Order: sequence, then C-alpha cells, then structure tokens
Amino acid sequence: MSHVSFYRKWRPKSFEEIIGQERVTRTLQNAIRTNRLVHAYLFAGHRGTGKTTTARILAKALNCVAGPTPTPDNTCPNCEAIGGGYSVDVIEIDAASNRGIEEIRELRDRIRLAPTEGRYKVYIIDEAHMLTTEAANALLKTLEEPPAHAVLVLVTTEPHRLPPTILSRCQRFDFRRVSQKEIVARLRHIAQSEGFAIEEPALVLIGAAADGSLRDAESILDQLAAFAEGPITPADVQAVLGMVAEEVALRFTAGIIARDARSCLDLVNHTINEGKDVRQVMRTLLDHFRDLLVLKTGTAGDVLDTTEQRLRALQQQAQEANIEDILRALAVLSAAEAEARWSPQPRLLLEIALIRLCRPEMDPTLEGLRTRLTAIEQRLGQASPPPAQPKPAPPKSVPTPPSSEARSAPRTAPKPGTKGPMNADALPAVAAVVETPIEAAVAIEDVRRQWARILEEVKRTKMFCHALLIEGVPLQVDGGHLVIGLRTGYNFHVENLHRPENRAVVEGALERVLQHRLRLRCTVLDGTTELPPAQPAAETDPVVAKALQLFGGQVVEIKDA
Repeated sequence: MSHVSFYRKWRPKSFEEIIGQERVTRTLQNAIRTNRLVHAYLFAGHRGTGKTTTARILAKALNCVAGPTPTPDNTCPNCEAIGGGYSVDVIEIDAASNRGIEEIRELRDRIRLAPTEGRYKVYIIDEAHMLTTEAANALLKTLEEPPAHAVLVLVTTEPHRLPPTILSRCQRFDFRRVSQKEIVARLRHIAQSEGFAIEEPALVLIGAAADGSLRDAESILDQLAAFAEGPITPADVQAVLGMVAEEVALRFTAGIIARDARSCLDLVNHTINEGKDVRQVMRTLLDHFRDLLVLKTGTAGDVLDTTEQRLRALQQQAQEANIEDILRALAVLSAAEAEARWSPQPRLLLEIALIRLCRPEMDPTLEGLRTRLTAIEQRLGQASPPPAQPKPAPPKSVPTPPSSEARSAPRTAPKPGTKGPMNADALPAVAAVVETPIEAAVAIEDVRRQWARILEEVKRTKMFCHALLIEGVPLQVDGGHLVIGLRTGYNFHVENLHRPENRAVVEGALERVLQHRLRLRCTVLDGTTELPPAQPAAETDPVVAKALQLFGGQVVEIKDA
C-alpha cells in the first residue's frame, strides 16, 4: 500500500510538534531535564488530541542514544525502532482486547526483565478504562512498585471509569480539546505541504466538524483530497460530511424567532431533499441555540470557537430573541433529538418540534402554556393605560359616615352592559377572581374509568413514561392535581415521573383524554394507605362470560351504558 493516511504521516515526532498541549509537553520536558520522572503516568482526554503520540515521544526521549533528553533526535536506531513500532523495549497493549487478568499477569511477569536495547521498558496501555476489575486489581502492585527500569503509561478517554486505586498511583495529565484555530492552521500547513489547494471556509468547516480532535480533522482532509478534483470548497466538505450549512441554521433560527412555521417546514423539506440527516439537523440547531444562549447571557464572544462572520450573525439574532425562547428551544430540541435516536420517523419529530416552537398556542405541554402566558403578560404590559376620568367635585356638605350595615355590605362590580364608572373597591375582588386557579372539574372516578385510555395515550407518546406510569394507581384529585400512588420501593418511578419532560407527557395525555388540565403528583405508598376498590371485571357479567366462553377473545374496553 503506497498511500499513508495523513494522521499517520503527519504524526508528531517530538514534543514541539504536538498541537495544543503545551502544558503537558512542557511538564514532561522539564521532568526529563531535571531527572524527576515517575514510574506511572495517566494520559486522559478527548479523542485525537495526542495522548498515545505523546506516550511514544516520551519513550523516545527516555531511550534515545543521546538521552534521556527532552528533544530526541529521531535518527538513532532506538528512535527509529520506536517510531516504526518494532522496538522490543516499548510495548503497546490494547486494553480493549487484552482486558483480562491473564494478560495483566503476563505483563507483571515480563516487566521484571531488563530492557534489551534502551534504558527503560515503556508499557503503553491504551483504552485503559476497558480493563476488568480483576485485571485492574492485579495491576495495582505493579503500578505502585515497578522495577526501576519500567515506566507505565495508561491512556484513556474515560478516566472516570478507572478505579480510584489506579488513579492515585499515577501522575495524571489531562489533554484538552484542540481549538478550531489551531486545527485550521495545522490543516493549512498539511495542504500546502501535500500540494493541493483548499479554500479557507472549507478549512473552517473541517475544524468545526472535528470537534476538537486533530486526528479526525486530518482524516477528513485526507478523504476530501481524494474526493475533490480541484480546489476543495465548502460545498465539497458539506457533501462529504453531510453537514448542514451555516446559512441553513441561521434561516431555521430566524424562522423560529419570527414564529414562521411554514418557512421552517419548507426548509426541512428542502434540507432533507438534499440528503441531509435529520438528526444532524437537530444537532446543528442545538449547537446554534447554545451559542445564542452564551451570547444572550452577556458572555464575551471570544468564548465561542467560531468565525467572525458567524459571530456577528449570532449577535444579531441574540438581540432579536429573548432568553425564555432560547431556553425553550433548547429544551424542545434536546427532547426531540434524544427521541429521534430510536424513532423510525425522525423527520416527524423535527417538524413537531419546530411547530411547537413557532406556534406556542398549538403546544399542549406545560412549556407551551407558560409561553402563552408570557406572551399575554407582554401584551398587557405594552398596552397603554386608559385616560384618567376627571373626578367629580366633592359635595360642600359634611359627609355622613356610613352605617354599620353599609360597611358590612359586600361591594359588587357593575353588571356587564351598564354604564358609569366601576367602583374602585370592586377591582381587587375581580383581580382575585381572575388570579384564582381554575380547578379541574373532574372526579377521581372519571380518571379511574378512563385510566386505560390515559395509559394508552401516554404509551403512544412516550414508551418510557408508560413503563413508569403503569405501576401507579390513581388515588385522588386534589386541588387540580392528580395524585398517583406507587408501591414502596418505586422511588425511581416517582423521581422520573416528576421530571419536567415526563410530567409534560403525562399531563398532556390527561388533558387530551379528560378534556381538563390536571397537574401530576406522585407519591410512594407507605403500606398503610388503602388502595381504591378494584373496578368490577367485565368477565363477571353472566352475558359477557357466556360470550367469552362461546366465541373466545378478550375484553378490550369497558364503556358505560
């Protein structure tokens, strides 16, 4: 095979060539220079940030003929053997496929042997979080007291999965994500060295798609070099990666801010016809609204890793939108994106989410109701107050104090259609009537009678909520709240049913079936609470029982005569 992938061909060979990890490389170089090396290191961080490469360069620095040196020459036999992957003193172990206790026992036995060519035997354990518990325990003693000639480097992307006993025995280095500017500069240098042209906006798109991984960016550039016949353009990057263009995300957001559902749905149709993935559209919109939220909270624009042109467009949209709409968009799109992972119709979920954002009056959930109330409050606050009526002149005679009967008589507002100013004392009473919450005129018997339909409606909306709610029993309707009881030990169900996204699903099903709004409240039964009496089974009716005996089947639904 003549062609070598860019990420292998352009892999750094010295500490100075590593991109974006100055803190790590400086510490290791100073440790080598001052002879302060330790026996075990842990390199943790995002994928493609240079963890394994740094471990190999550390092995070169220790075993170089001119070393130990912070600047290996990469020309001596030891450096060439380590760089080529055939050094007998540098052993790389893939913990994903060698994760058992037998492999660790073999390592523990072999590590005692002295190095053959260099000064140190360096063991690089990649994907160290995949070690089994038994294997990690077998590695503890070796990590704590290895031979003087041995250095172990554990490499992982998920350090939280390693046991604390392993973490405490290693010197930890966290590798940060490589910034978009650093990735763009590196890719520009590779393109110039390889002799092909690429436009600057295309480099920016690759840097954004890499998500902080320099290895991913170099792989994308390698793929684009084989795809494009001429200079690589942004259109080529979008075609290869299936990305949503920046202008499309701006147009989606503009339609949501303007409450233009039709333009959003047309844009969905246009985007899907171009072959874009619906889930990628959702993720792009989530990233876009996240950036709007960062700007809306007053954070400086340099926090966002983006271009100046996109930053100006984001700042303009952040001024047009309010923070409540941005937070609601993030919540709705996050729920839709999570559900789209398992749904056979992700396009429908995206369209529903966009309609909910553009038409809050069509959203039956609690978030939609809150948005409608906020809009009403804003309209009432913007309405100008009526002109003040001139007060009548007070009579010259001394007013007579009201009698006790008059003082105790209730004040009432004038009837509709009557003329004359309303008594000011009646206004608080009217306001109190308006602000009093309207309790749902539904009895617990109605809920229990329709409980099967409610469960079916919840199941049709979200299967997870149905699995939680099916264990509950309707207890009572109290002050506009439906109280659901669950048996002792079902605290997990109660906690998840009280989450806003699951509560909204259940309350929406209640409203659709009962035609009344009820708030959900769950409780765990203590064992002494009496459950409601069971509904009479249809099979006990003699006619129904005879029909089942003759024709077979099962009872699907019970309706009142």
